[in-house]
Amino acid sequence: MNQGRAGLDRPLRIVQAAAFPFPTSQGSQVFVRGMARALGRRGHDVTVVCYGHGQGDGDPEYAVVRTPQIPGYHNVRAGPDMVKPFLDLALAQRIAGLPADIVHAHNYEAPIAAALARKITGIPVVYSAHNTMEEELPTYFSGSMTKRVASRFGRWLDRTVPGLSDHAIALNSSTAKSLVDFGCDRVSTVLPGVDMDELEGVVPANLPEGPWVVYAGNPDRYQDLDVLVEAMHKLPEVGLLLVSAASLEEFQDCGLPRVKCVETTDFEVVKSLISGSAVAALPRTVCSGYPIKLLNYLGLGVPTVAAEGSARNHPGVIAVPNGDADAMAHEIRKLIDDEEGRLRLGGRAREHVRSACTWDSRARELESVYVDVLTSLV
Repeated sequence: MNQGRAGLDRPLRIVQAAAFPFPTSQGSQVFVRGMARALGRRGHDVTVVCYGHGQGDGDPEYAVVRTPQIPGYHNVRAGPDMVKPFLDLALAQRIAGLPADIVHAHNYEAPIAAALARKITGIPVVYSAHNTMEEELPTYFSGSMTKRVASRFGRWLDRTVPGLSDHAIALNSSTAKSLVDFGCDRVSTVLPGVDMDELEGVVPANLPEGPWVVYAGNPDRYQDLDVLVEAMHKLPEVGLLLVSAASLEEFQDCGLPRVKCVETTDFEVVKSLISGSAVAALPRTVCSGYPIKLLNYLGLGVPTVAAEGSARNHPGVIAVPNGDADAMAHEIRKLIDDEEGRLRLGGRAREHVRSACTWDSRARELESVYVDVLTSLV
């Protein structure tokens, strides 16, 4: 690394604390992988500390340190379960045992683990807010009373966990304001990015004849896929392509005349399927973080119809009211019917992402945050 870059005179030892399986093709995992690769390419010594299982291998730009593997435990879905608290304690132990200049923690369990490790090591903690628990935690439960309790507990977590860090990073300006309201003294906004090399040379999948709308991501309740399915019922001649590393069995019999479910952990396959589709969909109504899949859709030149809650201000994004299946179907239909306009819009989206949303530029912003944290402690 060049001396003086972002105020640094040497490479940093950076621990990316990730309280989830790694790697997988899910949003947070893709986010951490892109960040770790970019920082490693800039000369830093990066280690991802994660759960004991994942799907596939890591990358040469960073090291991976795992918690012990729990026999028979292979869960890659988000949300609470009985095993994760034990994994999080093991995560804290792993973090405390690593030499580091800074720990960058992700989601909610990791900053708790990093704060526990800090009591032993004194290493400062940066926290990336991928979500707020008040909005997400209730989606993992079904009963109305349980949902209310989960919402209140999530609100308490929101007002407690981010403040454990020395510096919080938001993925959008609205969440940055929330973090200040939660009591975080130091807050920055750093958007996610894409790896340019992963968007080059993608061969579109040879899908069955006819236009296809793609959703690629996890099928958890907070993704509001029921709205997308309802919209697709209004477009019986258009196919719905669902792609996920998790089980999609519940969507096989959703009543649509044309639905194709692909369960894969191979990101090359995912990119090919996205690229072969006419339109992408993002029905999630509430997203306090950043929908990483959106950058993949746009970077591959696929226009995206998105609910307002997860839409972002990029060329190629068409926003519709939250939960409005009619509006989503209407905008999908307009894109399907206007092939020339759709291809033109996809081209604009691709060029914007590749010129303005790369991980290399985001890594420079992260370096500035790290310098700010480290110099404030001197």
